[in-house]
Amino acid sequence: MKKVFFVCFIMIVIICGCSSNNTNSDLISYIDAKEMIINDGAILIDVRTEDEYNEEHISGAVLLDVNNINEDSAKNVINTLDTEVIVYCKSGNRSNQAKELLEDLGYTKVYDLGAMSNWEE
Repeated sequence: MKKVFFVCFIMIVIICGCSSNNTNSDLISYIDAKEMIINDGAILIDVRTEDEYNEEHISGAVLLDVNNINEDSAKNVINTLDTEVIVYCKSGNRSNQAKELLEDLGYTKVYDLGAMSNWEE
């Protein structure tokens, strides 16, 4: 009985450990993001829809809807492949997707702020 319990416990630990995509350690902090924008000229990008952006967004952020990210749309917003970019959305899911898409296009300095609520004014 103890062996069965132990094996089940190990399986649960393995499954839970493999299911996490975007942990808090993957996110850039508000303080680090703000510092990169002020000191390094990083671009803050809102990856939500245009309607969401028009309703509310972080001051200074530019729009690049995650559903429209491609080589051309990214070039219109991001100067070079090594430009520092910080992405955010409503909950953190789309910003994680956007980060991966931009990295797949060759952008090397993409940081995920996660949810817009992580920004403090």
